[in-house]
Amino acid sequence: MRLSRWIGAAVATVLTVQFAAAAEISPALKDVVEKAKQEGKLVLQWPESLAGGAAARDIAKAMNATYGTNIAVTYTPDNSSIPQHINKLMVTQQSGQPAPTDAFVGTTGHVLLLTQRQAVVPVAWNELLPGRVDGRIVEADNHAVRLFTTLPGGIIYNTQLVPKKPTKLSDLLEPAFKGKIATNPYAASFELLSGSDVWGEERALEFARALSKQVSGIMGCPEIERIASGEFVAFAMDCSGRTWVKFKRAGAPVDMAVPTDFAAQRYYYMMIPKNAAHPNAAKLYVAFMLTPEGQRLMWNSDDTDLHLFPDSGMAKAVADYEKQGVKFREFTADWARQHPETGPAQVKAIQIVTQR
Repeated sequence: MRLSRWIGAAVATVLTVQFAAAAEISPALKDVVEKAKQEGKLVLQWPESLAGGAAARDIAKAMNATYGTNIAVTYTPDNSSIPQHINKLMVTQQSGQPAPTDAFVGTTGHVLLLTQRQAVVPVAWNELLPGRVDGRIVEADNHAVRLFTTLPGGIIYNTQLVPKKPTKLSDLLEPAFKGKIATNPYAASFELLSGSDVWGEERALEFARALSKQVSGIMGCPEIERIASGEFVAFAMDCSGRTWVKFKRAGAPVDMAVPTDFAAQRYYYMMIPKNAAHPNAAKLYVAFMLTPEGQRLMWNSDDTDLHLFPDSGMAKAVADYEKQGVKFREFTADWARQHPETGPAQVKAIQIVTQR
């Protein structure tokens, strides 16, 4: 283990012990622990790239050890899109059935949609984790709590084959990239780009039309191996978080550029569906994910966590980008609420990029 990682692990361990002691004396958390014990189960279902897979199982094990519970946690990978997850959730609510997952993970637009449909319930997260969770981390009147930071809109590229290192989205429109790049079928990040205080719909859709003439294929955001293999020399705009980091660490010729003409920063959130079968177990699980230990487990598994915590890995990653001159624009659930024009604009962008 590299010295820096060893030191980081040691610091995280100390913080975890200190925080666990504080968390145990939170009356609200004690109440949730006792109710979660009575429920005894937790059902989770979301994409593996969003703190799923081994991360979900490791977090469940550590949660039980920390709080003295014996909750049987079932995690089922579901790599379909989050809008599809929302549809499944709404169907169960309309039919009076338990939610397919006791905790829901989504980003800004999903928070807006689920709160508008009254599909999730508020939780006093700051009372569960006093001193750790505050107003910077909770949004939408306590209906959503920030889980980890993402940098949407990034350009993933093959360092050996790209004609030049892209630094702006507009670089991808140059002749040297024509027929060599890919985009995704969801028009990811166009819901941000098209905001009236960002690029605006007209400019964003103009870019979508120009980009669609450059691409030679469509791929999902997690399919970074297609960039590593050279099938495409670049991919934009990325929406998979930091999946590319694992490939780079393994020696694959991939990297990500934060475009200077669209340096975005936003969050993935956890929410509790109103028809969750095990709501207290879900609250306990989410609360643990926000502890130093929970964040460390996410970082070790997915190379991401919440940069607002000073002991986080993303705090350093964001700071490193800022040292390079990147100026991030933060996008929140409240911003999404104030910009309803972005939803229709993204639908138009999807039609453009998929009908290329």
